[in-house]
Amino acid sequence: MIPEFFGIAVNSLAKRRMRTFLTMVGVFIGISAVVALISLGQGLQAAISDEFASLGIDKLWIMPAGSAFGASSGAVILDESDRRVIDRTRGVIRTGGWAFQNARIEFKDDEAFGLVLGMTMEDEAFWNELFGEKIAGGRYLTKSDTFKAFVGHNYVEEDTLFPRPVRLYDKLTINNVTFQVIGFLENQGNSGDDNAVHITADAYERVFNKRVEDAYQTIVAQTAPGVPPERVAADVEKNLRNHRGVDEGEEDFDVKTTEQFLDSFNTILRIVNIVIVGIAAISLIVGAIGIMNTMYTAVLEQTKEIGIMKAIGARNRDVLLIFLFESGLLGIVGGLCGTALGLGLAKAVEFYGTSVLGTSLLRAWWNWPLIIAAVLFGFIAGALSGLAPAY
Repeated sequence: MIPEFFGIAVNSLAKRRMRTFLTMVGVFIGISAVVALISLGQGLQAAISDEFASLGIDKLWIMPAGSAFGASSGAVILDESDRRVIDRTRGVIRTGGWAFQNARIEFKDDEAFGLVLGMTMEDEAFWNELFGEKIAGGRYLTKSDTFKAFVGHNYVEEDTLFPRPVRLYDKLTINNVTFQVIGFLENQGNSGDDNAVHITADAYERVFNKRVEDAYQTIVAQTAPGVPPERVAADVEKNLRNHRGVDEGEEDFDVKTTEQFLDSFNTILRIVNIVIVGIAAISLIVGAIGIMNTMYTAVLEQTKEIGIMKAIGARNRDVLLIFLFESGLLGIVGGLCGTALGLGLAKAVEFYGTSVLGTSLLRAWWNWPLIIAAVLFGFIAGALSGLAPAY
């Protein structure tokens, strides 16, 4: 009987091709939105995990409390005395300290805002080692390059930061101090690095009227091999509390391991994904209502056929199954189309991010459980939507 019911359902849907198609559109738009967002969300999470893994689990990140990756919005800063305390902590073998803030950057008749970083040559080497930044043209700074700078990739791209690309030996003006560009970085795939300008510690003092050593936004400590970073982080936090004269729980600084940073990001991303997918799922509800409306119409239109089927021995259960097959087919075909469209959209966003935006963070992620779950969800949504009309 099941094959017969299936055939009847297919024939019934085929007779109403346009209505069937429009009903399925509502389903696969909802499914495609959810699949695309889940794919991109999971891909972003995987990309960020890879980025943090490349930093190494042996790093500690010390920064003012409440800052986002060192971009402090308050008056609290870290200075050289804090760095010495960290250096003397057992288990720490190396530190790097960096000062940076946003500034107005002028090139010819145009201006933009970008991140300006100041650091010593030793800390610059640690930065490049940590983040894997490489010069694509020109050279790195030396200690004597007071009025020289090297810049991120976006400066040499046309119509990105400026209408015209910046070339080697061009002049940039930062807060009314002029610098000559002597190098530029390879594309890093994120606007923070690609919009940044690197200058020496002496130049930073001239531009912002503060010494790098008195204005660290971030201090990174490398822990000794075989020593648990969590234990070293606890010691660093304790020593800094004593040095800065603050009680436990009232710290004006944060000490995080790389894994703690990653956990924090993953938690935020999970919450964002849930909210976004929840919003997208509203379109699934609309699609389900569309199926229900179509099935109510089908029942009313086929009253005569239902009467004939009952006259020749069909039971209420048989009629119910036929209409459930119809609504289930609408859901499963919509789920299949929506899943394919969703993955296609995710791949398109990945391609756009890589080729146009130059970022590797936008990835299309998928696995078979995601595909099966999406198609199954479409079938269940369709079947449940057809349940009330079928009764």
